[in-house]
Amino acid sequence: MLSPRKRTPLRDLRTYGQSHAVRLPDYDYRREETVHLTVCADHGRPFGQPGIAAKVCASVEECCRLCEYQLFGYCLMPDHLHVLLSPARSALAVSQWLRRFKSYTTNEFVGAGGDAPLWQRLAHDHVCRDDETAEKVLTYIVNNPVRAELVRCWRDWPWTKVFIEI
Repeated sequence: MLSPRKRTPLRDLRTYGQSHAVRLPDYDYRREETVHLTVCADHGRPFGQPGIAAKVCASVEECCRLCEYQLFGYCLMPDHLHVLLSPARSALAVSQWLRRFKSYTTNEFVGAGGDAPLWQRLAHDHVCRDDETAEKVLTYIVNNPVRAELVRCWRDWPWTKVFIEI
């Protein structure tokens, strides 16, 4: 006789816990490539709180500066972050940049009274192809709040910043 099956909590059914990150085989993620990262909050909409959103945005910029990454721009939505960056001449892999960023922002979040974890374990990374210019990808990124009907023009979203002309 089969034993009754235990119900798995919905939190444990997330695909990121069961799947593998999408990575190109034998690809050196330290190259001077432009990478679009999408990082999701672990639960809820923590970035809907202006204080937390401001800290996360400042952390994106500071982490890029400290790691010598080139930052093209970012858009922080209430439950996820899009960032377009490049390792440039840094010898630091994108996964290491992401680990440092997530660790720092989680510690700040917990220090402000939030519950860890702040971020999902994995993030989606996309190495931009030859026909995907930084301007083209950044245009897609900054229009996320428009598509979500949070604002009419991306420039009106307070948690978007671009560092190149688009």
